[in-house]
Amino acid sequence: MKKIFIVVSFLAFIITSCETDFDVNNDWEEITVVYGLLNSNNDTQYVRINKAFLGDADAVAMASISDSINYDPSNLLVRLHKINFNDTVYSVNFDTSLVIKDSLDVNGTTGLFPVDNNIIYNTVLPTGFLNKNFRYALTIDNSYSGHKVSSNTEVISDFSFLNFNPAYKFGFYNPNLSDSSKFLSKSIEWEKVTNGEIYQLDIKFNYLENNVVKSLIWSQPLEVFDGRDMTQRLEGIRFFNFLERELSNENVIRVFIGLDLIMNVGTKTLNTYIKVNEPITGIVSQRPQFTNINNGIGIFSSRFTHTEYNIGLTDDTRNYLINNLNRNFQ
Repeated sequence: MKKIFIVVSFLAFIITSCETDFDVNNDWEEITVVYGLLNSNNDTQYVRINKAFLGDADAVAMASISDSINYDPSNLLVRLHKINFNDTVYSVNFDTSLVIKDSLDVNGTTGLFPVDNNIIYNTVLPTGFLNKNFRYALTIDNSYSGHKVSSNTEVISDFSFLNFNPAYKFGFYNPNLSDSSKFLSKSIEWEKVTNGEIYQLDIKFNYLENNVVKSLIWSQPLEVFDGRDMTQRLEGIRFFNFLERELSNENVIRVFIGLDLIMNVGTKTLNTYIKVNEPITGIVSQRPQFTNINNGIGIFSSRFTHTEYNIGLTDDTRNYLINNLNRNFQ
């Protein structure tokens, strides 16, 4: 689950002609921050619930205190409701679990946010609870403050590739063709699924390195449904360039195991959220805000992951790995 933290910054306007002291902090307002993506692949669902904070102390110092961003779990009733034509047909409660953050970040420091008491809300759903024909409402009731937060989403519960045979081996190279045609391509096709708007295909390349299983993820461009059947073209030359770039030419022995095709499907709401939070490249630096959380901020939506496992490569393609790629494949 993508973790996004909100840091509140302050701008103090100093008017030299005015001697009146004033406090830039307004009256305290409860702002609940919610991030959750339902996934019908999984029995256990997770939601991150935090609070934005405002205070007179240094923002960096406050962010390192767990009470600044975490609610007391005993004050929150977090529930997921299965909705059919505006009627609740089933409800489940969320419990809490603690995730201990690594005390050192990538720079070897403790980072901004607390390493203790990172609270995640989770629930184990009955088999078949998530279904594309229903809507699902998340409610968060704070018994201490009376603050109520809610959101709802559709879910994605199926996906399949078109005309796909798992026994078919991918061929990215044919030495018998002319030089300009030796590198081949493979097209992957699929239809839009109910509630699915965006599609991200990953190719997982599994291999042994000195008898240790490893893998690489070759991610394809994000595809957005445009009203037609969808397709992704896997180009052989890009496949080999990816492997050459990601694998060093060191003194190891590598053996190809197989490919996994992983399709990640997201909703229209998730697509909007991703677009809004893309890096700003134009001259306008102000980012528009998007949330589908009532009485709070964040996102509550759905995704679905479909995987085809252990797809092979043709003999010619494997021979290219061994004889031409110069990455110590055997």
